[in-house]
Amino acid sequence: MKPSKTNQVANSGLIRILGVTLLLSLLLAGTLTFAHAETIQFTLKWGSYGTGNGQFDNPYDVAVDSAGYVYVADTYNHRIQKFTSDGAFVRAWGSYGTENGQFNYTMGLAIDSFANIYVADACNNRIQKFTSDGVFLETWGSSGSDNGQLCYPYDLVVDGAGNVYVADSGNHRVQKFTSDGEFITKWGTNGTGNGQFQYPHGIAIGSGGNVYVADYYNHRVQVFNSNGTYLSQWGAYGSDVGQFKNPKGVTVDGTGDVYVADYYNHRIQKFTSAGAFLLSWGSFGDGDGQFKTPKGVALDGAGNIYIADTHNHRVQKFSTEPSLNLSASGATMAFGVFAVASASLFALVTRFRPRIPGKTN
Repeated sequence: MKPSKTNQVANSGLIRILGVTLLLSLLLAGTLTFAHAETIQFTLKWGSYGTGNGQFDNPYDVAVDSAGYVYVADTYNHRIQKFTSDGAFVRAWGSYGTENGQFNYTMGLAIDSFANIYVADACNNRIQKFTSDGVFLETWGSSGSDNGQLCYPYDLVVDGAGNVYVADSGNHRVQKFTSDGEFITKWGTNGTGNGQFQYPHGIAIGSGGNVYVADYYNHRVQVFNSNGTYLSQWGAYGSDVGQFKNPKGVTVDGTGDVYVADYYNHRIQKFTSAGAFLLSWGSFGDGDGQFKTPKGVALDGAGNIYIADTHNHRVQKFSTEPSLNLSASGATMAFGVFAVASASLFALVTRFRPRIPGKTN
């Protein structure tokens, strides 16, 4: 018998109601929490071992300016190289020495809002500042442990106000300066306690002004406010997710997520600003997407990720493709709630649905 129009309308309405019931079941059960997942895609690489333009000898750090140019600390070649975002060589500056514009191991890089380049000139125990074309501007620092002195500065970062934070590694502390190198404050001593360091390496600024420090031999990341007050930490020695074997470079994206170059685990790990693990990628090797002791990590305005793949003597570039996934446990819970709710709803609709003339309900 052909279903009556009344039956068709009733069934259609029931389907709609059941669909709404499923959605409400997911919400009420707290399971409509799609897990944010990202697929990290290898995009390109450039560099090989050597001293020529576009070649590297143990690149330690990488930075990207607002125009998309990529700067690489070509550490054992004692120079800075500049590239387009596709890896095309633009220029290089620096040589071994102690004069202005010369280097004794270029370690960390930072860029301010005017596209000035700051370089941690590690074994000269100083910071040098340049234009984006490599023109020398100024320098500060000398060997020592007094305020403003440095011992093997490893990395540095510039905040939105132009203040410069230096991971003063050999002094087991962070120092904060004006953009002209005037000392502001410092924090940290040698140790394992909160706010102490064992050779701080990477340093980064979050959108809220908090300072993230890769505490190298303590195998952790520590978080401070801009004046050095300790806030939190995460990490421990190991190879599981959220653990480190000597974290090196660190950077923060526009949403506050933190990327850490996990040196001897040959991988990059990503965390929330509170230290909750999100994802990781990489393994030991020289294939695309593999690393040999990565040290530097940087992001451009489009969210592309650049890695200084140190002992592969190259830079690798990655993109991210976000996706949404409902966890298996969430789906199971949601189905259970849906089954109970829909059964109750079906009984209710069956009981009160309109009677069709000439038919027993």
